[in-house]
Amino acid sequence: MDNLLKIFNGVMNKKICFASVDVEDGEADHLDEILNIFKRYDIPATLFVTGQVLEKFHDLAKDWARDYEIACHSFTHRFWNLINNEERKKELEAFVSLYFNIFQKKPEGFRAPSHIIDEKGIKLLEEKGFLYDSSVVPHYPPFKKYRGYKGPKPLLPHYVNGLKILEIPVSGQMFGIPLAGAWIRKLPGWFYKILFFIYCPQFITLSFHSWEKSEKFEEIIKLLKSKNYQFLNGAEIYQNYR
Repeated sequence: MDNLLKIFNGVMNKKICFASVDVEDGEADHLDEILNIFKRYDIPATLFVTGQVLEKFHDLAKDWARDYEIACHSFTHRFWNLINNEERKKELEAFVSLYFNIFQKKPEGFRAPSHIIDEKGIKLLEEKGFLYDSSVVPHYPPFKKYRGYKGPKPLLPHYVNGLKILEIPVSGQMFGIPLAGAWIRKLPGWFYKILFFIYCPQFITLSFHSWEKSEKFEEIIKLLKSKNYQFLNGAEIYQNYR
């Protein structure tokens, strides 16, 4: 952990926000609105896209890729706790093949559907050439149950158990309160202002789903900007940790 903090404070000595959108098949009703907000505030972001979305909307995905990183959200959005490692392997191989055909390069990042991943899954990602994962939720509100990774869960980006794949955690605010679409929609804006008045985490993740709509999204970005957060996409964070 000491080395982790040394790297983080030495290479990334600013407060960092990782902005991302999970894009799933048939559920992209408000993606343009979210991306327009990102563009308005010059926010680099990562779109975690399923293979089904790439398959149906590859021309649109090429447009997204002009401004944003396109990463893997598995192929079919089946939860990884419901399929074995061989099926996971097929999901990844199908995605990587399709991605390469569209973009002439391999995807760098991955996020598991519903953030459900285990150590075998992370090792498989490394074997398949992924550079980073962003599935692990390091802390969760006590009244919510997290079904994902059970190993050590640092709040900062880190390498998992000697592997060469970087974990970019889905880190929230105090008490495990996520800076995520559903929470932003339900909680009043002043609540987040109080949280950031009390404490500004060194690293935080801002995440949405492509079907989510909220006028408060822009308010949250303004709040983060006012607290001098630097926005980076997943690939940029990885480059700082190589």
